[in-house]
This record gives sequence, C-alpha cells and structure tokens, in this order.
Amino acid sequence: MFDREGLRVREHELQNQIDSMLATLDRQTQDLHAAQQQVAQLRVSGALADGLVQVVVNSVGGVVDVHLAPDAFRRSTPESLGRAMTEAARRAGEAAHTESMRIMGSIVDATETLPDLPDLVPGAPSLRDFLPRLEPDVGGGEPDPDNPDDARWNRPVLRDGWQ
Repeated sequence: MFDREGLRVREHELQNQIDSMLATLDRQTQDLHAAQQQVAQLRVSGALADGLVQVVVNSVGGVVDVHLAPDAFRRSTPESLGRAMTEAARRAGEAAHTESMRIMGSIVDATETLPDLPDLVPGAPSLRDFLPRLEPDVGGGEPDPDNPDDARWNRPVLRDGWQ
C-alpha cells in the first residue's frame, strides 16, 4: 500500500535539509568573499634583527615596499645589504604564506560541516574528493631562491597553496 503521509513527511524533511544546506552555502559564500578580500589586502613585513632592512610583501609574496635604515649604507656593504634584503623578503613571504593559509583555512574547514552528496543520495560520489586539501607546506627545509626548479620558492599561495 502507498503511504502518502509518509511521503509528505519525507519530502518535507528533504526540503528542510536542502533549505538548510542552501542557507549554509550562502553564509559560507559570504565568508569566502570576505576571506578573499582579507587575503587580497594582506601586507606582511619581514626584517632582520639588526634593523637594517624591512621588506613588505603582499599575500603571494610579491614585494610592495622596502625600508632601509638611514645608516644602512654606512653599516653594511652592498653584498651584505643585498643578502639582508633577500632574507627579509624570504621571511616576509613565509609569513604571508602562513597568514594566507590561516585565513583561507578557516573557510575550507567550514566546508567539512556541510552535508555531502552521499548524505542526500546514497551511493553518489563525494564532492569532497574533488576539492584540494589545504595543508601547511611540510616540504623539507628552506626554499632555495637560487634554484628556479624549487617549487617552494615564490609560489602563489592562492593557487598553489592548496597542495
């Protein structure tokens, strides 16, 4: 026998679940937009302990400003000053990468609470299998700025940071 009341209850439950998912998706879309804006405006500085050089970078490690101590040319040689700028830029780039990951990580973590396709349609593939994981870089050691094949150096965080 066909149970119309049971079917109506099931349809109502499914509609409530879909409405809840859409509301969560809308909220997370707004959160993602806010996080993207925050990352786009991110500025991080790196400096050495001697205060000789400070380098400011954007979220992908692009140098946007360099500050030299007023007496930098008296206290240092051009070679030393160049190495100090490189080191300050490297530190700032690492800090920018870490901060971008922190900002975007909270958004990616929030998607774990959303129901997945198999939750609604038994046997369906999981959409999470198609999303990249956001994990901190655990590559061995420091990036080598002199090696153009070292993928850890100067990589764009927003595109490649998801690996």
